[in-house]
Amino acid sequence: MPELNSLIASILPYALGAAVSPVILATILTTVSPTRSPRLASFSYLFGAIIFFLIVAFSGMYIGSGLSAVALGTIHIGAITEVVLGSILVIIALKSIFIREESREGGLIGFVSSLREDKNSSTFIKFFYFGFIAFLASFVTDILVLQAGTLIGLSNPGFALAAETVIILGIITLLVAEIPFIIYLIFASRAMNILAPARDWIVNYGDYFTTVVYLILGFFFLIRGFMFI
Repeated sequence: MPELNSLIASILPYALGAAVSPVILATILTTVSPTRSPRLASFSYLFGAIIFFLIVAFSGMYIGSGLSAVALGTIHIGAITEVVLGSILVIIALKSIFIREESREGGLIGFVSSLREDKNSSTFIKFFYFGFIAFLASFVTDILVLQAGTLIGLSNPGFALAAETVIILGIITLLVAEIPFIIYLIFASRAMNILAPARDWIVNYGDYFTTVVYLILGFFFLIRGFMFI
């Protein structure tokens, strides 16, 4: 249990940062609501996100297990990667502050919305694809999950401990897809009205919120990384 608690504490900032994904939340709220089968659509979307999450997490664990043999040592490698990650997050946050973003009507949201009208694919396959692509397009979420997986690999835990940690990482990371799925599952007829305020908030304030979170996490990782180099 102490080992699990220590490992969870080390990856928790990554899991919380990865959970702040307006791309995933925006796509699930804009694509699932208008469908005739929101429960199946939201489940398929979540399943697609889970599959990509596992690919990224296990890739990080593979990298970490390989890096654990490097002469610098586990702590130094983890610190260096945190400095790099922190720098990336700060740069992304500053870009959001000083460079005006294009409208969300295009890009991934517009692409996914247009695919929703495709009549040739089943609901399950279509929304599985949406969830997979949305996670793929969430760059910051991807690198945070990859780094968390790397830390798990660096610690060389046993199979059971690694599995528990990945499950907890996944539950936290995918909250933005899990919560809508639960709402659609329990309140199918009223889910659209329940989630409407969240959709409106994401459209109006999502960018500002994520910018603040990325700045905080970026400086946190930079400080923690430099402390252990």
